[in-house]
Amino acid sequence: MAKRGRLRIGRVILCINILVIVIIIGFYTGRLLKYYKLEHSKPVGEENTTLLVDALMKKRSYVDLTKGLVCDEDTTVCRYKGEVKDNYISYSGNIYRIIGIDSKNNINAVSEKNVTLMYSGLEHGYNDSYINKWLNMSDKNHSGIFENSLFNTELLDYTNLCIDNIDNLEKIECHEINDDNRITLLSLYDYKEAGGKSSYLNNGESYYLASINSNKEVYYITPEGDISVIKNIASINGVRPVITINHNTELISGKGTLENPYIIEKHDIKTLGDVYIGNYVKFNNDVYKVVNRTEETTKVASANVLSDDEGNMTKAFGGSNNKYSTKSNTIGKYLNSEYLKGIEHSDKIVESKWYIGNLELGNLDYANKYVSSVSMKIGMLSLADMYVQDLNNILTISRGIESSDVIEVITSDGKVYADSIKSEYNIRSSFYLKSDMEIKEGKGTLNDPYVLGVTDEREQGNDTKN
Repeated sequence: MAKRGRLRIGRVILCINILVIVIIIGFYTGRLLKYYKLEHSKPVGEENTTLLVDALMKKRSYVDLTKGLVCDEDTTVCRYKGEVKDNYISYSGNIYRIIGIDSKNNINAVSEKNVTLMYSGLEHGYNDSYINKWLNMSDKNHSGIFENSLFNTELLDYTNLCIDNIDNLEKIECHEINDDNRITLLSLYDYKEAGGKSSYLNNGESYYLASINSNKEVYYITPEGDISVIKNIASINGVRPVITINHNTELISGKGTLENPYIIEKHDIKTLGDVYIGNYVKFNNDVYKVVNRTEETTKVASANVLSDDEGNMTKAFGGSNNKYSTKSNTIGKYLNSEYLKGIEHSDKIVESKWYIGNLELGNLDYANKYVSSVSMKIGMLSLADMYVQDLNNILTISRGIESSDVIEVITSDGKVYADSIKSEYNIRSSFYLKSDMEIKEGKGTLNDPYVLGVTDEREQGNDTKN
């Protein structure tokens, strides 16, 4: 009897064990299916508008935590890691890469490419840098060049920036946060957390980081994706703005790819004044990039270097010094005479100021260029102008430091170099158009620019008489 009792107990225990195993298998199978569906859920389509943050979280990585949108359960911060291809977002004329989601559910993003080249002033700390003044509007003169270029800043919130001094690249941490500004730069911590050289933040360009070491030397990323330090404050690199998009922002459309980025803002574009800075327009038969705007005019720069029947032309800055002018044998003379005469509907070009103030080694603030100006119809871009870096091997109108015989140029490899005013480079023209010009068609891209409707004022006068 005792033996048969033990057998019954054994069978009961066996059944209990089997039941426990079935429950465990069922539980983990359910979790596996749940996470599989979450990780492989379809992107939000145009017909299914929702919050941007919700759309991103639906693609959160649960299984492979080395790439994609990976979340830290302790800090509730999510970051994109590795070479991801579904974190593209379009905002106000630029393509950005989403960095992640902060603890307030706001979305951080960095421009895919540099938006300018300039001296940084970061050795003074981010808040007191030239870059911060250039990015953010403040009570300082000529501040907020970038922020003023944005169409709808109501979508933006303040950005958390790691400002720890980093002396050991093997120990990159984030303990000190600066949240004074809406627009910042990437920090060393951002770059490391994304995966560094092996991540989407390695874009093949040289650009500043906001981080410095205890010697006040500024970190930057090389075109190869390596971390390096600037030893000379007169060195120039690119600027990739970091913005923070409010958690209440709705997703209008898009899948997060380069070809179909997330769209969070759109508006009717009927005139040139409605076009995003960064869009392309077609004026006559040439394509230009919109680089700035005033109340009544829009500044554009040629999308390609000037050419003649034999191909790309090269010219020297010319003259006896590095001040942009229309004196004989200067690039300014050529652009405002021979070149201008060749532009059809040139009556739409507005005579404007071109700033040529000189920078000094002791004060490399871009705002110093506004001290001096000349008025004419055709000019060229200067350092700290939006998209000055788009074309290589070109002249600028930025005067060389502490010498009247040199001019700042962008070399064939995209670096800024002070060269003789007698050296020849390609030419990228720039001018201001009336903002009330009608948009006839197009999408604002390089391949499908907005086509400007132009009517010569003389023709309008003849129509009125008839």
